[in-house]
Amino acid sequence: MNNAAMTATALALLGFGGTAWAELPAAALAPVFRPQLANGLIVQLRDAPTHAQVAREQAQAADGHSARGQAHRERLQHVLQAASLDRATIDVPSAPRIADTGSASQVLRFERMMTLDEARRLAKRLAARGDVLWAEPNTLERPQQSTSVSDPYYFANASNSFNTEGQWWLFGVNGASGSAKADRRRGVPDFLTAWGTFNGSTAAAVPVAVLDTGITPHADLAGHIGTGYDFVSTVASAGDGGGRDTDPTDPGDFVSSDDRTANPNFFASDCGATSSWHGTKIAGLIAALTNNNAGVAGANWNAVVLPVRVAGKCGAEVADIVDGIRWSAGLELTGFAAQSLPRARIINISFGGTADCTSTDEGRLYQQAIDAARAVGAVVVAAAGNEHTAPTRPANCSNVIGVGALNRDGFKATYSNFGSSLVISTVGGDPTDSGNWGSALGDSGLLTTSNGGSTTAGSATYASVFGTSFSAPLVSAAISLMLGRNGALTADQIVAGLQASARPHVTSTVMAQCSDANPGRCICTEATCGKGILDVPRALAYAAAPSTTLSPVAAANIDSTDLTNAHTANTQDRSANPVVPTTPAGPCGRDNVCAGAMQPGWLLGLLAASGALLCRRRRRAAQ
Repeated sequence: MNNAAMTATALALLGFGGTAWAELPAAALAPVFRPQLANGLIVQLRDAPTHAQVAREQAQAADGHSARGQAHRERLQHVLQAASLDRATIDVPSAPRIADTGSASQVLRFERMMTLDEARRLAKRLAARGDVLWAEPNTLERPQQSTSVSDPYYFANASNSFNTEGQWWLFGVNGASGSAKADRRRGVPDFLTAWGTFNGSTAAAVPVAVLDTGITPHADLAGHIGTGYDFVSTVASAGDGGGRDTDPTDPGDFVSSDDRTANPNFFASDCGATSSWHGTKIAGLIAALTNNNAGVAGANWNAVVLPVRVAGKCGAEVADIVDGIRWSAGLELTGFAAQSLPRARIINISFGGTADCTSTDEGRLYQQAIDAARAVGAVVVAAAGNEHTAPTRPANCSNVIGVGALNRDGFKATYSNFGSSLVISTVGGDPTDSGNWGSALGDSGLLTTSNGGSTTAGSATYASVFGTSFSAPLVSAAISLMLGRNGALTADQIVAGLQASARPHVTSTVMAQCSDANPGRCICTEATCGKGILDVPRALAYAAAPSTTLSPVAAANIDSTDLTNAHTANTQDRSANPVVPTTPAGPCGRDNVCAGAMQPGWLLGLLAASGALLCRRRRRAAQ
């Protein structure tokens, strides 16, 4: 078999899609090679002062000078010169621009984007120096794309041109194995019942920070969008003509021919030629105006979304996401005053990368921000990813509410990642034409707000979406209702309440449990998809009285005729995930595993396109 055929076979086995977003298109995904990019490096010197310490010295000095800060800047410049990073290196034509990020580190951005392999070589050069604590690529993370109300698109009817099934993901739990597929809803979070017991319109307005592509104007979100910020720091990626500013408007994340000419790596990665309007879609799931005789309903009738723009063309830089977390949690951040309380106690992230939070210093930068946010009472909710393998970062970080995606009947959606780091799962849409069992068991997706523009923003509209990107905001909306009922809940109580109130994962005598050998549509366990299925009415009952033990709920059996017929036609939904063999530490360095062979998800595209030997620790899903 030639290399092209081997690559095509590997892609087919992996279910590698034409997008690395945590949003999936309704159509089957076509394989596309896309190298992962990095916008410079993130570096921290040994014994570096924190940015807060430098700021305090500057504030106390009559001349605004910090001796500690000056000494640190001189040390950093010396390190860059000694490592030859102050001038041309690997075709990077000029010295890097330096900016603070995190609590004590700096991000170095060069004239152009680099491939991940280039950035790793530079990082290795820096990290080899004794005065450098760590250096990592500033990678671009990718977005991870299911009481009656008067909103017309809420209802299931043929006149709803956007989705004839309406917003089934907001309906109540319903159906038995003998029911028609449209009436089986064992996996939904049951916002409808929650509204009946504790209407979202009577809840306190709890802000949810949505770290995403920003926001576009939409009448169905009017009054529900709070003050946000644009953290996209690289002008070429921003698409709005500038870097960071106070305007979180989404200008579109499309990549034009001019973009590709100016930055060949955009072309090499085959980033989208059309805009995703990803942040607007997530905002609608959480906070669309409800019971207003127009459009769709939102999960929380009185929610407020703070649009924190961290993603532009081709994804979101780790440095921008980290600073977005810190800003959302009201933590000290260069250029911003710290707050006594978080701007938002809920931080929703639907972007992620293949690394984890423990094997790299860049990952530990994530973890540092997440832990600091948790310490002030904010929780981070993150999408698991869509490569039907182990959860992506930051969903695999500790102190994060990692969320997997379910089919409406309660089993794992064909694409959803799975593993022991997840906290809970809920519906995310399960495409009817994806996987062997899609036509029999798939659903119509989650209907939400969107924009009609192909590249730049057009008219406000609606769209059905699929992906763990859209499971995460349902959990964020549930938490906003919990805090609306009891604002005194701690971060630990929020997590405990989600888990204590979750319904048990569904069971089957036909469908096998999730594993690397059976990674598509499969039966979840607590080891693979979190504690259970999100149950909003029970979560609100916990919020009202955290010390009360909730009554147990029996697991639903989903052995329907549809499932039996699908199993008869194909014994399982997807082929087994390829096994990446582990090797002893050696030429691959601290990442411990050589990967000239296949890697999970879109990372395989990087291998095929560059031919580079990449080293990465194998992330194994719990069996």
